Amino acid sequence: MSPVPGPAPHRWTGRRGNAHAYAADPVAYTARLHHEFGPVSGLVHGDQRQVFVFGAEHNRAVLTDGDVFHTVLEYAIPARIRRVRRGIGLLNMNGPDHRAARHTVTPSFRPQAMGRHAEVIARLAADEVDSWIPGQAFDLTASMRRLTLRIACQCFFGVDIARDADSVGRMVQQMLALRYFASSIRYFPVDLPGTPYRRLLTVIRQLDDALASIVDARRTGGDAPDLLQSLLADRDEQGRGLSDDQLVGQLTTLLVAGHETSSSTLSWALILLSQHRGDLAEVLDDIAGRTPEECAGSTVLDRVLKETLRLLPPGPNTSRIAVAPSVLGGHEIPAGCQVVTSKYATHRNPALFPEPLRFRPERWATATPTRYEYLPYGAGPHVCIGAAFADLEMKIVLGAILSRHVLVPVPGTPVSREVGLLMSPKGPVPVVPYPRSALPSRVDPVGGDLNEMVDLYGDERWRLGW
Repeated sequence: MSPVPGPAPHRWTGRRGNAHAYAADPVAYTARLHHEFGPVSGLVHGDQRQVFVFGAEHNRAVLTDGDVFHTVLEYAIPARIRRVRRGIGLLNMNGPDHRAARHTVTPSFRPQAMGRHAEVIARLAADEVDSWIPGQAFDLTASMRRLTLRIACQCFFGVDIARDADSVGRMVQQMLALRYFASSIRYFPVDLPGTPYRRLLTVIRQLDDALASIVDARRTGGDAPDLLQSLLADRDEQGRGLSDDQLVGQLTTLLVAGHETSSSTLSWALILLSQHRGDLAEVLDDIAGRTPEECAGSTVLDRVLKETLRLLPPGPNTSRIAVAPSVLGGHEIPAGCQVVTSKYATHRNPALFPEPLRFRPERWATATPTRYEYLPYGAGPHVCIGAAFADLEMKIVLGAILSRHVLVPVPGTPVSREVGLLMSPKGPVPVVPYPRSALPSRVDPVGGDLNEMVDLYGDERWRLGW
């Protein structure tokens, strides 16, 4: 078979230079490969260590075959760091362990469990909105992270960490920013003061300790019908329950996935609405007179979220490790090769989504893509277990916010992407809350590389190859 196409190695640093360029900006590097080399490309030409595949059929092939393509995290994380952690969660598991853990967690995310969450979400959202002062700027990204962290802890673990939300949130952010597989950690795993490796070890231990304290508190009192109770009650065939380390591993994954994805999507959605006055007006009309809980049934909000997730998926790329040889697009994929799929590229297929760079929520009145053509929550055995919860949460939060305020970025604010394990707005993003009745007649355009990803103002610029 012919070698995979791809760019030449970096002139001075070879393949490692390409790897650094990808790590520095995964969205831009992946977009370049998609446009220049087609449906299959290596990190470099002929690469058998990291291959990028694009399109619905490749998404289906890679994401649904959990026996051949394993989730990448446990393979990419250095062994020294694996030894430090107290446990692992769903995103790190494969095979029978993953299926068993998912079976335990699933009941807490079934539709019948959603009703008891709606009131909690609305109450915590109201608390956050009450803290805003009309006309006074605040950091949108910090606010949404604080709120979704409180929601995740309350709904999943039965604990309101209002006093600790900022500190726990910072730990999660530091862990995401450092990334287990970052070059500075992979190539310099030295436990010395000031090194990224030391900082990562420190934050892992601190976050594990914080979550272990939640487990300790629940073991000694309370049996609320939430996710943590399901985990505490789980028993294997020999009647053994999960150890504290196993519980901490699951809580870490659910906490990160359960609040960071929602917080970034909420921030993106509010920024996009601020720049699209017609869509904002339609939302305000639709939710007028509704309670936040009732906004969970809003078709208009549903379309806004779908379009936000299409343009700015929290996980723009999804990586798998081939554990057995395979063939993709006529190219040999050896065991050990990291295979990357791209929601970001998939969601910009103009045949499925006309004017793919425009924010057009109305497209969802008729759009019916398959699960491999539109996959903000992934697909296959590792599809996001909390997708229904996230949709409920985000619609209620948007309803709670927009029923009282419209948020407008401070003039001159750059809005850019920050891509680690997930993609989120690079903070801070200062916004000003205005009462619905006092919305400014003019909103200044935002700068930053959001304009590389979304055609905000119809200027038809060349945007990352589209």
